[in-house]
Amino acid sequence: MVMQIFYIAVIMAFAPALLMMYLLLRPYTYPATEYPYFSDPSFFILFAGGLIAGTILFLVYSFIASNIITVIVYALVQVMAVVVVMNLKRYRGKSDSIFYGFGFGLGAGATTGTGLIYWFANSAELLGSSLDIPDFALLFVLSLAMINQFSAVGITVGEGIARHLPMQYAVQAMIYNFIFWVVFSIALLNSDSMFYLAAATFMCLAISLMYLIYACKKEIVPLVREVDRMNKKGKKNAE
Repeated sequence: MVMQIFYIAVIMAFAPALLMMYLLLRPYTYPATEYPYFSDPSFFILFAGGLIAGTILFLVYSFIASNIITVIVYALVQVMAVVVVMNLKRYRGKSDSIFYGFGFGLGAGATTGTGLIYWFANSAELLGSSLDIPDFALLFVLSLAMINQFSAVGITVGEGIARHLPMQYAVQAMIYNFIFWVVFSIALLNSDSMFYLAAATFMCLAISLMYLIYACKKEIVPLVREVDRMNKKGKKNAE
């Protein structure tokens, strides 16, 4: 039964993560554009790194989840983990870093979401009960919110690395992440009340979705336009 729960958790977390990867990256790589804005191998290396980082971060979270203060600190540490990885010399000042930040965040969000679903479902089994469909639906929404949030944090940090302003953008990501994790903690603290749990859960989804949309529209799109302008200017100078 434990392995069945794990497989369910993996499917529920990774299916939306892979769909998100396809939808968000499709306009910026083959065949949609002749000149991709990032390297596929580099993206998947960061995605794999995110899978590992997300697993470690969730294990840390599982030990501190009962304390709101430590959860707030965790929200800041989560952002700094992305900064540490993305601030490597190979990514600094390069426009494609914003996509690699998304890849890292997406991978971390997928494993964090998997851990979240598995943790709650397995805990219920150990207590001699089981989750029903509405419970799994709420866990799926929380997992999706986690994936959205981590991905958006990765995009923001990635832009900061690309612009040589890592801490300025990291602070911005920390503010959004702080709000998300406070609401997320409220959802957990009210898990005995289905009404409050559902309200906080969908609020988490709304916050993360708005942040992800903002990151895509106000961070990725403008940076891509800058790259296009520089490329056109370079071609004219070459001519």
